[in-house]
Amino acid sequence: MAKLLVLDGHSAAALAFTRSLGRAGHWLAVGANRGIFAPAALSRYCRCSFEYPASTDSMSAFVDAVRDFARQQNIDAIFPITDWTTLPLSAHRDSFPGYCRLALPPHEALDLAGDKYRTVELARSLGLPTPRTWLIKSAHDINSLPELRSPIVVKDRYSVRWLGDRAVFGSVSYAYSRADLENRVQQRLQEAGDVLVQEFVTGVGVGFSGFACNGEVRLPFAWRRLREVDPRGSGSSLRESLQLDTDLVELSRKLILKTGFQGIAMVEYKRTASGQPVLMEINGRPWGSIQLPIASGIDYPRFLADWILNGTLPPSQIDYRHGIQCRRLVGDLTHLENLRRGKPREWPLPYPNFWTSALRMAVPWYPGLRYDDLSLTDPQPGLAGVWQWFRTRLREKKAGQAR
Repeated sequence: MAKLLVLDGHSAAALAFTRSLGRAGHWLAVGANRGIFAPAALSRYCRCSFEYPASTDSMSAFVDAVRDFARQQNIDAIFPITDWTTLPLSAHRDSFPGYCRLALPPHEALDLAGDKYRTVELARSLGLPTPRTWLIKSAHDINSLPELRSPIVVKDRYSVRWLGDRAVFGSVSYAYSRADLENRVQQRLQEAGDVLVQEFVTGVGVGFSGFACNGEVRLPFAWRRLREVDPRGSGSSLRESLQLDTDLVELSRKLILKTGFQGIAMVEYKRTASGQPVLMEINGRPWGSIQLPIASGIDYPRFLADWILNGTLPPSQIDYRHGIQCRRLVGDLTHLENLRRGKPREWPLPYPNFWTSALRMAVPWYPGLRYDDLSLTDPQPGLAGVWQWFRTRLREKKAGQAR
């Protein structure tokens, strides 16, 4: 079997990749930023781990470290997981030796998907429902905005962008008045140079994922969010596999193929009360909830590795299990932590009840429930992750008491 390197060992997707590719029999190394807690490196399937300079501090130092490690270990393929590693490696893909493959879509596709404004514009041109979105480049542009109902979403055009060798991190926040909106926009203009203003869409988070190759999207999969880490909107801590919806499949196929993606991709929507799916974003890299399709019967990491290494095409479709739920325990703990603080003062929408949610989460297992982090056959990453979660909160509490 091949020698593979999985990056971003701190992430849930990296752990899913490590377990999947390890079960397939590959030799695995896990890389992570220096000094960061990386559960995937604790997996029984990790044969070797190494720490690299954070790409957001120095893109060139990060790329050099990964390339040197790949040469020393004769790595056959590298699997970057997050934007923080995917984008730098893509920009320097030509500097890697020919024998070491990078699990990356074309650079142009990554660049398009990483630009939230271009993604919305492309989706709109294809007839996909999108939130009303404005690109703000100067304080003058704020005056042209219509009156919007709060909360108003203020988010960066990119989750991360590099200015020279260092990164500018993106952010998402909510404005509750015109004055609040102007203040938040002005701040982001100073730090990032431009910013997006977007109407808030209420609804249930749903998504579609697939494997793009040879002008088609194979292995279609659908899911919905049941619980989010931040109740106002964030990644999910609990989600469920669904039957394929014809409309969702066609909308997503159209967008994925138009971007030029090759490999795995995920499209996320909010399904409104009227049943209409409204586009939120597209990911051309492994996403945080990728353990759900694996648990439901579609092992994306294994199919991706076979394709990258051997050119083996995945099946067109797999009849995966519906109603499988996948839970990330540390995400649920953070969800409860957010609820314990109470509903934010200015948040105008319904907010979950702490005790009702705590009772639901107290049930550790029921038929169809799986975990992102906890595993009986690979227990150390999950247990260490929970311990690290409590340890971090205790440190924060002591630091607060000392001030």
